Amino acid sequence: PICGIMVAAMSIFRYYYINVALVALRVEGSFSFNLQYNRISHHTHSSTTAGRVVTSLRRRKRTSLDHQDGRRHVINNNLSIAENCFGQTAKSYIRMMRPVTIIQAVGAFLVGRLVILTSSAASSSSIIKEVPDILTASISIYLSYGAGMAMNDCADVAIDSVHEDKQHRSVASETVSMRNASLFCVVLSILSLIFSFCASCTGCNGFPVWSFFNLTIMAMYALGLQRIFLVKNLMCGYLAIAPLIGASLLGGGASNLGGDVAGKLYKLALIGFPLQVAREILKDIEDVKVDEGTKKTLPLVIGERKSKWIAYSLVAVVNGTMLLSPYFWTMFKSTPNVYALSVVIGTPMCIWASVLPLSEGQKMLKKSIYVLLLGMITALLNQAR
Repeated sequence: PICGIMVAAMSIFRYYYINVALVALRVEGSFSFNLQYNRISHHTHSSTTAGRVVTSLRRRKRTSLDHQDGRRHVINNNLSIAENCFGQTAKSYIRMMRPVTIIQAVGAFLVGRLVILTSSAASSSSIIKEVPDILTASISIYLSYGAGMAMNDCADVAIDSVHEDKQHRSVASETVSMRNASLFCVVLSILSLIFSFCASCTGCNGFPVWSFFNLTIMAMYALGLQRIFLVKNLMCGYLAIAPLIGASLLGGGASNLGGDVAGKLYKLALIGFPLQVAREILKDIEDVKVDEGTKKTLPLVIGERKSKWIAYSLVAVVNGTMLLSPYFWTMFKSTPNVYALSVVIGTPMCIWASVLPLSEGQKMLKKSIYVLLLGMITALLNQAR
């Protein structure tokens, strides 16, 4: 009788033990399942009931693993979709800044600052000390000009949406909403001002004031001044050479510049201003159909042919000055003579731009400006060694 009672008790205990294991499987997952499964199979191997339970548990294990794999696959797909969406959105905002085009402004600032430093016979160690301020100011300029480009996209959304070559722009294609694009402009402007204050923390406050003034000019340009005859071209010409002014205001300020250094900056402005005005005229010729009725540009007033002639005449005058004037050869003299190489490459590019189709021509002209800027910067760096 005692043995019979013990066997019955063991059977009841085994039954409840197996049910508890099944509940633990649902709560604890596959690791807990393996633990309970091993215990049950060890103690009830010879039992028919236990064998059926083990078979059931095996099935449950496979089903649980399949569900886990399915959930993992869904999570990975969702993460991949989220990453792609974030990447595309980030690219849309970056495209609004024209990240390559605005390098031209940073290049002009570096040329101006290097001209000031090399003309004042600064030692290599003093130039190295200025590197943090120069980098911070460069970031400020890059962000401010990026904000200006984004402002222009917001202002020209109606025109860009019907322009064959500009419909893909972020705001025109509604990839970025007008509200978010406006907020993006504000954020870039604030960041630019913050960096401008950081760059001038060791000197005068002229650079932040200049940065704020530049942002104001860009906002006024986007809000309507670009529609006034020739104002668009003149403002773009100013913005192209404005970094030279910023370079003079960094550190001690323009009042500490000697007459010789100021003269060099003026002469750089005299070649930078007409080049940018010429490029803007070519862009106006390209946009003549969509600008009609909304803007008053030079091609709409005097015609496309005369406007193109004026633009490339300005380019020819600038290139002739750089080739024939000994002043620029002396200013950018270095060993090796990198400036000479940039002129040899950049001048034929300007000539070739004049015979290319309009869209390709103005892009080639932009590339030639980059080549000349690179030559100037490299020559000045060689002088500072």
